Amino acid sequence: MICLHLSRKFARASAVSINLLLTLGAVCLWTTAFAQSASSGRTLYITPQVTGQPSCSNGGCHGPEPTTNQNRIRNGANNPAAITNAINSGVSVMAFLRGRLSAAQLSDLAAYIANPNSTNTAPVASLSSTTLGFGSVNVGSSSGVQAVTISNTGAGTLQLSSITVTGGEFVRSGGTCAVGTALAATTNCSIGVIFSPAATGLRTATLSIAHNAAGSPSTVSLAGTGAAASAATTTMVEFYFAALDYYFITSRANDIALLDTLTAWRRTGLSFKVFTSQQAGAAGIDRYYFDQVAVGNTRGSHFYTLVQGEKDALAGLNPSNSQTPRLPYNEGLDSFAFAPAVEGVGGSCAAGATPVYRIFRGQAKFPDNPNHRFTTDTAIYNAFVALGWDGEGVKFCVPN
Repeated sequence: MICLHLSRKFARASAVSINLLLTLGAVCLWTTAFAQSASSGRTLYITPQVTGQPSCSNGGCHGPEPTTNQNRIRNGANNPAAITNAINSGVSVMAFLRGRLSAAQLSDLAAYIANPNSTNTAPVASLSSTTLGFGSVNVGSSSGVQAVTISNTGAGTLQLSSITVTGGEFVRSGGTCAVGTALAATTNCSIGVIFSPAATGLRTATLSIAHNAAGSPSTVSLAGTGAAASAATTTMVEFYFAALDYYFITSRANDIALLDTLTAWRRTGLSFKVFTSQQAGAAGIDRYYFDQVAVGNTRGSHFYTLVQGEKDALAGLNPSNSQTPRLPYNEGLDSFAFAPAVEGVGGSCAAGATPVYRIFRGQAKFPDNPNHRFTTDTAIYNAFVALGWDGEGVKFCVPN
C-alpha cells in the first residue's frame, strides 16, 4: 500500500485542512491498494462482463474511447470509488455489474480511463471456448455445426494466417473467419465445425488458428463419439385371400399399398421386421413365383428363402430364370435377414434375433392347393401343423 507522506506543518492545519487530508488519504488508500494495469483495464472496458449486456465501450454507453468523456466516463479516471458508486446507484443502467468486478479490476479500469493511450497496441486473440463436444453421432452420418468465435480484445489488428483441423472426421463448415481475415479491435469472426465419424468410439482432433498475436496458434480441442448406426428395417406383412384360401407375405411397399386397396385381400394382423439393406452376417431373402401350380392351373404360389442350398436347387430347376408356368421364377430380393444358427425343425437363432418358421400346405395332403406361410408365432405354427401342414422349422432370423 502506498500513502501520501504529509509534513507536520500540514498536519497542524485547520479542521478544514484536516478533513481534506482525510479525504485525500482515503482516495490514496483505495487507488493504490492494487497494482494497476491499464492494459487489463482496457480489456475489461471493451469486453462484456455479463452475457447479454453491453461492454463499457458500447456506443450507447461510454463509447470506444474514454477521452471523449461520453456519459462522463472521465469521472472514473484513477477513481475506482467513482466507478463503484456509478454501478451501485439505485437508478444506474450499470446495475448489472454489481458484484461482478473485484477491487483490483475496478482499479485497472480506473487506470485505463485515466490514460487510455498508455495501453499496449498489440492484438489479443480470445476464444469463446477451447473445447467443442459433439456427443454421439452414427458412423456414416454427420453432426450439426458447432462454432467457436475468435475475438480481438487487444488494440492492434489481429491477422489470421491459417486455420486447420487435424484428421478427416472433423471438418470446417461455415463461419465468417478465413485465412487472411483481419480483425480490428473489439471485432470477431466464427469458425464452424461438423463431425462425421468413420469408426466407432471416441474420436478427437484439434482446430488450430494461427495469427499475429501472442500465444499463436490458438487451439480448440474437438471430441465426439462414433456410434454404430442402427440398421434400417421394414415390415414383412401377411395378407389372406379368403376365396382362394391363400396366404401371402411381402415387405415391398408397392405390394402392400395395392393389396390394401383390394377388398378381396385382408391383413391377417401378423408381421415381422426385416432389414432393408445388407448387414454384416445377413443374407438376402429371395422371392420366387410358381405360376399355374394350383386350383386347376388358375392360381400361382409364392415362396421365400435365404437358404443358399434352396436357392441353388430352385435355380437348377430354371437355369434361365424364364417366366415359365410351374417353374420357379426368381422375382429378386425382397429384404434381408440372418441365417438360422440351426436350420429346420428344432432350429434356433443367435441371441438378439427372432426365428421365422415356415409351414407348407403340400400336394400330398392338399392336392392342387400349395401354399407357404411364414410366422414368428409358434402357436400358429403348431396349430397349422396340427391341421396337416408340413412344419419346416426355422428358415430365417429377423431383428427383434
